[in-house]
Amino acid sequence: MPEAAFNPIKRDRAFEAIVRQIETAILDGTYKVGDYLPSERALVEQFQVGRSSVREALRILESLGMVRTSPGNRKGVEVTDSMASSMSRLLNGALRLHSVPLVDLVEYRMMIGSTGNFLAANFREETHLDAMRAAIRDMEKFRDTPAQFALADVAFHSAIQEASGNSLMRMINNVIETAVIDLLHETVSDSEADGPAMRDLFIEKHLALFEAIAGGKGHDAAAIARESLVDAYGPRLTSDELGRLELLAATRLEGSGDARHN
Repeated sequence: MPEAAFNPIKRDRAFEAIVRQIETAILDGTYKVGDYLPSERALVEQFQVGRSSVREALRILESLGMVRTSPGNRKGVEVTDSMASSMSRLLNGALRLHSVPLVDLVEYRMMIGSTGNFLAANFREETHLDAMRAAIRDMEKFRDTPAQFALADVAFHSAIQEASGNSLMRMINNVIETAVIDLLHETVSDSEADGPAMRDLFIEKHLALFEAIAGGKGHDAAAIARESLVDAYGPRLTSDELGRLELLAATRLEGSGDARHN
């Protein structure tokens, strides 16, 4: 069982210092996923603070997705690996709180999507293509169920990020992309008259994107990411905002575009 040497701390806002020390112990590998922290009593003794400070610190760490508390579990507080989902929830809230405009969300999707598609066309494996096929089948199956349709769309783009082979891109996707996609899909609610037509357009574009990635056509795959988003969300933007997207859609990744898969 790992054991970190926690130091006594000042009592003023003690819980913040407790959070920093435990966070450091997790991030530096002293405590790994699946390990358990010392008991609450042991933490009180090591930090030389009251139980309320320790409990508040653990509550914050749990909200960050770094630990999990289970009432009645005699082993104590478990170190977890759910930071990405917690950060995604926080980001989702921040996007809503600051009323991030639709054009900014679409621009982000165009930038990250085009790069991810380009890499995926060059480095995809058959398992990635299988995941994309399954996601498209689900999109077709749930055409009239917006929530399930959105989940299938997320699965499709997650498969592309996996195929890109870039670990940082996958990490960013886990934290950011889901929150962004959730908000984008809210612009096409089931109550809208053009909702089903929009989802049909999404399926058509995803099929074209799949063919480009499967065929190793990196530049085509990158262009589809940009152009399809302009087609999908352009009608909801002002002329100035649409101009920004069209400028971005006209860009082209540098390079030969020759893919590894033929």
